[in-house]
Amino acid sequence: MFDLTAMPVHILAQEGGFANPLTWLPIVAILVLGYFMLIRPEQKKASDAQKMLEGIKKNDRVETIGGIIATVVSVKKDQQEVVLRLDDKSGTEMRVRMRAIATVLSREGKASDNAES
Repeated sequence: MFDLTAMPVHILAQEGGFANPLTWLPIVAILVLGYFMLIRPEQKKASDAQKMLEGIKKNDRVETIGGIIATVVSVKKDQQEVVLRLDDKSGTEMRVRMRAIATVLSREGKASDNAES
């Protein structure tokens, strides 16, 4: 068995250890770098995605997380649902949750507003 009483006293009673601020500097630097390189970009990405979902309007061209490209027919923000038109000729539509929208490809509502001006 290992006996601590047999160890020299100067090893057991080392002074300075973590009391020195320079020993904490690398740990603090790693935490700060981790925040700015990992946590903050993810928060910004989530914020941008939320703004994109809040800005979805009728006639926007969107892509779902499954890769389906469609046109927005209606938005039900209270139910967090979007009705998408898959095919203009047949009028095929489907309902999806707003979180299923990956990207807004084009804002046709804004494009038509600019054309009329």
